Amino acid sequence: MNPASIAVVTATRLPDGMEDTHGLLKALRARGARADLVAWSDPAVAWADYDRVLLHAPWDYSEHLTAFDGWLEQVVGERLVNPLPLMRWNTDKRYLNELAEQGVPVPATVTVTDPAHVKPDALTAELGPGPLVVKSTVGAGGRRTWLLEDADAACELLRGEDPPPGPALVQEFVPSVRATGEYSAIQIGGRLSHVVRKVPAEGEFRVQHHYGGTVLTETVRPWMEDFVAKVGSALPGAPRYARIDFVLGDGNVPLLMEAEVVEPDLFLRYGDGAYDAFASVLTTG
Repeated sequence: MNPASIAVVTATRLPDGMEDTHGLLKALRARGARADLVAWSDPAVAWADYDRVLLHAPWDYSEHLTAFDGWLEQVVGERLVNPLPLMRWNTDKRYLNELAEQGVPVPATVTVTDPAHVKPDALTAELGPGPLVVKSTVGAGGRRTWLLEDADAACELLRGEDPPPGPALVQEFVPSVRATGEYSAIQIGGRLSHVVRKVPAEGEFRVQHHYGGTVLTETVRPWMEDFVAKVGSALPGAPRYARIDFVLGDGNVPLLMEAEVVEPDLFLRYGDGAYDAFASVLTTG
C-alpha cells in the first residue's frame, strides 16, 4: 500500500499554519505520509495529487464563502477528511436549531432573518431580560459576535447602520462563560480524545486567544463523554474529527455553543498522544 498523501489546508494569511501545524505535519511524516501545508485558495496547488484534504486552518473561508463552497464542491469533494455534506451543513450556525430540536441542550436562541420585524418585548419573552449575544450565522473565531445589555440594545444593533450581514442568532448570555469559561471537547476517530477549557480575559466574553483568552487542560469526566456522545448522535453524519464547544448553564447542565467539524483548532498540543492519534486517523481507513 502506498503511503498516504495529505493536503493540510491553511489560509493565505497563515502560511505557517497555527500552533498545532508543526506537530501534526511531523506526526504524519513519521507515519510515512506525504504531508504538505497548502492554502485552499492557492491556484498553483495540484489537488489531484492528494489522497485526502484536511481543513486545518482555512480561517478566512467565512469571508469568501461562495468561493470556498465552490472549491469544496468542484475541486476537493470526496478527498475531504470529513464528509462534504456535513461540513456544508456546519458552516451556518442555524444548525444549532436543528440540534436543539433533537434534544441537544443549547442556550435559548432566536433566529433573526428580518430585523425590521423583531420586537424587544418578543426577544425578552423568549430569551429573558438579561444580556444577549448577537452573532452572524456565518462566522468564525468570535468575529461578528456582540454582547448587548438587553433586548432593546440587541434590536438597535440589528436595525442599525452596521448590522450583522445576513441572518443572525440572538442568544441568552450564559454567565458561566465569564466565571468558568467555555469547554472544548475534542473527538478524534469518533472517540473523545481530550478536553480543554478556554477562559476569557478580564472584561471579555469571547474566549479566543486573539481576544486575550487562555487555555487550560481539563480532566475528561464521564458527564463530558455523555454530552459529547449525545451531540455526536444528533449530527447529520459521522465526522472523523470534531470539536464540541459547550458552557455550563443552570445546575451545571452543559449547553452546546458550537459543534465544529469544518476547520476547528483541535488543541492537539494539549492532548496526551493526540498528534499521533490524529495522524493515525488521517493515514488509515
